[in-house]
Amino acid sequence: MRFAALALVVCLAGCSLTSSGNGGECTSDAQCGEEVCARTGECLPRASVRDVTVRWTVDGAPADTASCASRQDLYLQFDGSDYGDTLRVAPVACSDGSGRISKLPKRYVRVELGTEGGASDVLPISTGSSAAAGDTAAQAQFDLHR
Repeated sequence: MRFAALALVVCLAGCSLTSSGNGGECTSDAQCGEEVCARTGECLPRASVRDVTVRWTVDGAPADTASCASRQDLYLQFDGSDYGDTLRVAPVACSDGSGRISKLPKRYVRVELGTEGGASDVLPISTGSSAAAGDTAAQAQFDLHR
């Protein structure tokens, strides 16, 4: 029994969950072997992640300081297909008019844009063809109302 406890302590001290490249936790791509470190802090195959751009306008016009006066900071929440699988990014300046998140796991299929304690809207993340590179570009386009 004492030997088993000692073996467990030695393994916990010397075994790394972040360098295996097999779905462990990470903070950089270097910790994932041939995989990438996703925005969620997990090692995933490159084909399992994508960059997502979220854009918004205010009453149909480009977001700027004046149109965003009533909602300075927004949040973006990415939702997976499983209940509770979320990734939240905040604060996001309304006047920016867009936000981009890199290496987001493809299991995130919806994005919510809103203000803390205020209104929000949810849209699916759509994939279209990017003429520039011939890739697929994941995005969502919102129109906020004052």
